[in-house]
Amino acid sequence: MSAFLFDQDDPARRGEAHGELWRAEIAELAAIRLELTIAKSAMRTADEVLRVAAMHLPILEAYHPELAAEFHGIARGAAIDPALLVVVNHYTDLRDIPRAVLGGEGAGEPEDGGCTAVYIPGIDAPVLGQTWDMHGTAAPFVRLVRIRPKSGDRELLAFTITGCLGMTGINQDGVAVTINNLTSTDARVGVVWPALVRAMLEETSAAAAHQRLMSTMLSSGHHYMIADGNDFYGVETSGQLKVLTQIGARAAHLHTNHCFDPVLRQREKVATTSTTFRRYDLATTLYVQQRPQTAAQLWDFLCSHEGYPRSICSHVDDANGDPSMSRTCGRMVMDLTRGRVLASQGCGQENPAEVYTLDRWRGGPAPEEQEAAT
Repeated sequence: MSAFLFDQDDPARRGEAHGELWRAEIAELAAIRLELTIAKSAMRTADEVLRVAAMHLPILEAYHPELAAEFHGIARGAAIDPALLVVVNHYTDLRDIPRAVLGGEGAGEPEDGGCTAVYIPGIDAPVLGQTWDMHGTAAPFVRLVRIRPKSGDRELLAFTITGCLGMTGINQDGVAVTINNLTSTDARVGVVWPALVRAMLEETSAAAAHQRLMSTMLSSGHHYMIADGNDFYGVETSGQLKVLTQIGARAAHLHTNHCFDPVLRQREKVATTSTTFRRYDLATTLYVQQRPQTAAQLWDFLCSHEGYPRSICSHVDDANGDPSMSRTCGRMVMDLTRGRVLASQGCGQENPAEVYTLDRWRGGPAPEEQEAAT
């Protein structure tokens, strides 16, 4: 799994390079996600999906002009309608948006799977990581991108899919973000969520990234883990509410795809086929048994097949023969004091971790390095 470098200073040109590089893949994934959205959302036709998707574009342009320019550049490079690119980026949220935005009635189906995210304080460095679980048909489109403009000193590594701005990642200051889907009953048209992830990864501290999240108009529910080696925030959201449910960098934190907050539980739908409770029980039990303390140990934890196929490394579609069901399409583990990332596509037991570093790293040194310096 290579980390593809995009070093253009101009966001529009950077987006065009992304779109041109993966034009065929973006078109294929867009067709898959459009079909899935019609099948699983309140929208009944491709035209209705694209009409709702297009409503997100002016919000993105007002929210973050540079990311909007990159987004439109991807669409140009891939030769697809920007509204269709919204479907690629914003699929999970589009599924939740009620048909009321078109003047009709009805709501989408809840997601059947989802990711497992874990933060550990670590024996010598804090580590943040997650599996990335989505419909099995997305697996061939998983990528790792390195965004490092030639001018300036910014850099980030992001786990993503072709055509998507970014789904989880870490920047040069050690600010890292993971995300788990939550299915909300109060979804609305809002900021395309990968743009929010990228916006948070522009901040120089977890505290600032947390504030960026809290001030953003969301579309549907997610759980965000935000950390930088000094601070940790776990925030559950619905389309219209945000609740800090986890805090503190000295404790371990786990999350799957259901809400802890009692108010948000009234605004979520959990599918009867969902693996979220099963994975949460497995994760908490395995954490007590294994007590992962390093990035390598957390990697092994996230690759667990305990309880297969409804395991942390999920293979639900293997059991059901339905590629639209959720499975683990990759994972990313981030060491928050060394600027080192472990990542791979697909099943972690079949695809071992590859190691990446941020070249412009200026995050804090590891604790033992701090002690040596004093």
